[in-house]
Order: sequence, then C-alpha cells, then structure tokens
Amino acid sequence: MARLDWAGGYDTIVFEGCDGAGKTTLAGATAQHTNADLIHSALTPPSTDLVTTYNCLLDRTGRLVFDRCFLSELVYGPLYRGHTRLTYQHMDTLVRRVVARNGVFVHVTAPAAEIRRRLAARGEHQLPDLEEIALICDRYDELFRAVRTMAEVLLITTDHPDVDA
Repeated sequence: MARLDWAGGYDTIVFEGCDGAGKTTLAGATAQHTNADLIHSALTPPSTDLVTTYNCLLDRTGRLVFDRCFLSELVYGPLYRGHTRLTYQHMDTLVRRVVARNGVFVHVTAPAAEIRRRLAARGEHQLPDLEEIALICDRYDELFRAVRTMAEVLLITTDHPDVDA
C-alpha cells in the first residue's frame, strides 16, 4: 500500500483514474487514516444535475475523501455516451471549490495490463481490451494536465499486482 503520510495535510482529497487503477483501495485507506468521510461517486442517472450534486457534496463540513468525483464524467461521458454532462467551465468551478477546501487531486494509474488483470479478477462482465484501457488512461492524463494549472495533483502509480490494489 502506498504511504499515506501526505494525506493529513489536506481537508479534501479526490482520487481519480481508470476503473481498476486502485482508487477505491487508496481512498478507503486514506479516509480511515485521516478520519475523513468517504464519498464514492457511483454512476448517476442521465437526468442528474452533476454540478448541483457535487456542489452539495463540497458544501459538507469536515474532511472528505472522494473515491471518484466529477472528473470521471469528463473522461467516461464522451467515450461511452458520446457527450459529457459537465463543461470545462463546470470543471474549473468544481476544481476551485476543492482547492478552497484545502484540497488535492490524486491521479491514480497503473499499467493497462495490470488494470485489465484487476478488472478480470473482480469479475467485470464487459472486460475492456488493452487499447480501450490505454485510451481511458490517456484521457485522464490529458485531463490532469488541465487540472494541474489550477490545483495540486499527486500521481500514484499502483503497479504492484498484489499489494497496491
């Protein structure tokens, strides 16, 4: 497991990355380590107002650890629905809300083959091929380049097959 000493310096920590990269494992351990509320952002119905949803979550008091958040909509929405329900202006506003809460973003990644192995091990029904996983990882890389212009971003690579995720 990655060391978590860094986490105590933040009130809001957002873990983002490809499914199978290790976000849930790291977010759970971080929430426990920092005594924070763990928020898992699950798939939402198409009619969900994501801006309001995430603003309400960011209005909560106390320490928060997000296991996935609004950034995933900007990666998965265009790939799987052909559009995103958030604009880059929305992203800018939400990123700044995280920063205002003494927050940090954590880009969790792993090699595509390791991600695929993890997804298979947990019984995913529609296992993506390596090219699809690599595309998702590339989209996260692009997105985090933009986020880095507004906020602190930490990179955690979980490439050990049995310990990290």
